[in-house]
Amino acid sequence: MASPDISSIAIIGGGLGGLTLSIGLARHGIPHKIYESASAFAEIGAGIALAPNSITALGLIDPRIEEALRKCITYNQNLDAEGEGEGRDEWAGVRVGSHESFNKPITTVRHKESSQPGRACVHRARFLEELIKLIPPSTTSFGKCLVSISESPSTGQYTLSFTDGSTATASAVIACDGIKSIARQHYVLSDIPDQKPCRPVFTNEFAYRGMFTRDQFLEISGGAIHPGKGTMFCGPDSYAIMYPVEKGSLINIVVVKRISPSEAGSEFAALRHETNWTQAVTIKTVLSDFEAWGAPIKALLSRIQRPERWALYDHLPAPTYVKDRVALMGDSAHATTPHQGQGAGMAFEDSLILSGILGAVLKEPVNTRPRSGVQDTEMNSRLKACFRAYDQVRRPRTQEVTRTSREMGEIISFSGEGIGSDLEKIKANLDARMGWIWDVDLEAEVERGIEIAREELKGVL
Repeated sequence: MASPDISSIAIIGGGLGGLTLSIGLARHGIPHKIYESASAFAEIGAGIALAPNSITALGLIDPRIEEALRKCITYNQNLDAEGEGEGRDEWAGVRVGSHESFNKPITTVRHKESSQPGRACVHRARFLEELIKLIPPSTTSFGKCLVSISESPSTGQYTLSFTDGSTATASAVIACDGIKSIARQHYVLSDIPDQKPCRPVFTNEFAYRGMFTRDQFLEISGGAIHPGKGTMFCGPDSYAIMYPVEKGSLINIVVVKRISPSEAGSEFAALRHETNWTQAVTIKTVLSDFEAWGAPIKALLSRIQRPERWALYDHLPAPTYVKDRVALMGDSAHATTPHQGQGAGMAFEDSLILSGILGAVLKEPVNTRPRSGVQDTEMNSRLKACFRAYDQVRRPRTQEVTRTSREMGEIISFSGEGIGSDLEKIKANLDARMGWIWDVDLEAEVERGIEIAREELKGVL
């Protein structure tokens, strides 16, 4: 019995999710093409925090990613190049950020059960550069911004139309086109009665971002904040997190402000529009948003270059991530707020599980007699089964991450229901809340997806 011919799969989007998926598909010998809207690969933002599940997923996709990660990964200061040393289990130190009790410890969130360090960080651009080296240039077409997806009744192939007037065909489509996903809005979820999950939702939060050299950070903060490890500061309706990247030479800082729904409809109305999620502001405005904070934090905020508000959005739960042979992945499926540090991590898990299911099921022998059209029919059945299995495995977990991330943002902004600014309750919650995310058995999740697809295809394979 021979395996069916594997036709090309289209990946829409060449961000970190799309590239790791491409590397995973290539490892399994699955032909595919990346269609990227920009003229070159690029990433928005600076630092990415990688928890144990994220690092594990990347290594399982392809050991070469593990090697790429090693070149640009940054651990907490006391750890060696292998992530070993005192404090390897630390994810983040959590402290009070408001002026009255500035720097008062709340807890240190730890992960003691993993073979991976509790926290690692990379600079997005550096990691992207390393991933690009693993992608053959012929795999990607640039300047391809998706307009629509349509299926040909006669061939069963999908036609992708782009803004430059060009088209492409594929036997299946995996959309990694981000939170504003065209594939999500206009194909996969276009027929659902409630259209609210189709589009991003403003979470009534915005962020400011800054990057400092280690020396700048120490000088500006007066040495009050440890520059060599992840530290989170909690305050009223706001929080800050900072951590080293670039082997400790740079410190990334993100501060988040929560606003009331009434405020979101007035001064911040512009941030609600999908075309304008950033808003240039003055340093005076930044400081006014954090006027109750400790002096070291305010000093750092006063030195941010070209300050901008970044509106935070996520997705409401979708009833599915797939429609026939079109699947959503990463932010196009389950965009989340950054409060648990799992946005990129969930995309990496998606890449591992989707490529693993496809790699196992698409290449299994055909259990039918050769006849006209059987190869195409067989392949389409397998693709649909793989995508449905992926949806069944990934949707509950990723939507729970999105839900609990919103909850986390409330807790570390002294707004958690029944918790408020009670430091003991905050400690108890933070000490217990991340284990289910970090401790997932990803290899077992891949196998579970494979078995779901095989069960659906009984009598065909």
